[in-house]
Amino acid sequence: MRLLAASFTALMISASAVAAQSASLVDRYFTALDMETVFKVLQDEGVAAGRDMSSPDSVSPSPAWTARLEAIYDPEKAKLAFIDGMKAVKGIEETEEALAFFETDLGARIVQIEIEAREALNSEAGEAEAAAKVDALRKDDPALYLMYQHFIEVNGLVESNVAGALNSNLAFYRGMATNESYAEGLSESFMLSAVWEQEPEIREEMEEWTINFSTVAYSALTKAELQSYIDISETEAGQRLNAVLFAGFDKMFEQQSYELGRATAQFMIGEDT
Repeated sequence: MRLLAASFTALMISASAVAAQSASLVDRYFTALDMETVFKVLQDEGVAAGRDMSSPDSVSPSPAWTARLEAIYDPEKAKLAFIDGMKAVKGIEETEEALAFFETDLGARIVQIEIEAREALNSEAGEAEAAAKVDALRKDDPALYLMYQHFIEVNGLVESNVAGALNSNLAFYRGMATNESYAEGLSESFMLSAVWEQEPEIREEMEEWTINFSTVAYSALTKAELQSYIDISETEAGQRLNAVLFAGFDKMFEQQSYELGRATAQFMIGEDT
């Protein structure tokens, strides 16, 4: 019995150590990747997109609707959902090498130019400017254009974003279906079919967005610096880091989309003001 008790105690200590290590890594993620700023940028995006949903046939951008959107995309709620998604991925401790990259001067600079690029693409003017840069890049520096495409492929940006968008759209429908006024028309088979029909359009949009984003963000890097980023992305730690981050974003976006679906249904039938 003493041996069993001792072994159990050792296991408890080991589990506590692993949990502490994971918590420490999460803190490092949030600091190195400036996630507080990212969540605020995403809140601005979500609120703007939600307000744009307004039309004579749906919700209007009333103060009540805007307040609801701000609550749905609240950065603190986003953070908690993101952490839940991250922790669902096994082997978070195996990302150490890649995480350390973002704690270097180059890594920190990459984080900031990625945030700035995302903000720049949030307007029609920014999208048009980015598309023009891509067209010029294809002609003037095809080698660099191919590096951007390789970066996108290595990190699985198109596939991961397409999957995430489809899951988020499904979550939106499921949120709407919680309202009895829409439940009958939103069967599971209908929702799955409707979401899958969106796949080609979403894929095309993601292919365009990822190259636009890469061109805007990484034009601030030298080819050698970009290659360093590609190199770390190709490592096992880099791939694991990518999986952890996408798991976090997927959990966060699905929760937000579900809540947005519920809110949309309520506002459309006048249950909320």
